[in-house]
Amino acid sequence: MKPRFYIIVALLLIPVQASLLGPLSLGGIKPDLGLALIYIIGLLTGPGEAALAGMGIGLLQDIGSASLIGLGGISRGLLGLSAGLLGSRVLDVASPSNSIFLAVFSLLEQMLIALFMQVLYGSVPFFSLLWSRMLPQALYTGIAGAVLIRYLGSRDAIALFTRPAVQREL
Repeated sequence: MKPRFYIIVALLLIPVQASLLGPLSLGGIKPDLGLALIYIIGLLTGPGEAALAGMGIGLLQDIGSASLIGLGGISRGLLGLSAGLLGSRVLDVASPSNSIFLAVFSLLEQMLIALFMQVLYGSVPFFSLLWSRMLPQALYTGIAGAVLIRYLGSRDAIALFTRPAVQREL
């Protein structure tokens, strides 16, 4: 991806996530725009660049949300790596199964964080959170990510974000 795309993401991700996606919340659950962007970056670039972008976006979101710094960076880095491997070997941007993979990645990340919090702090109501919070947010992120992928799925939008070497491959 072009470096200016990463600068734009760094400057706009937290304000867009907080303000523009606020009205889209259903029962207090919002889609995770950062997760969807990392997944798309993984599909468009490759595992290495997507892992670095995931770590950067995860750390940025950790700082912006005042959560445990580093946990989001690690989990988002792993997500970027996985999405990059899927994008380079299995999936393409136009695949209809992207929303399913995105929902699964979202659920796995939330489960990983909940289990980490259980180990660190104890007494986390895991199964209650799974049904009331994690699963609905994963589904909502998968749907929102599918809409975002459809929007970026046109070759014009993808060409804005990819480097010329990647454009020749597309």
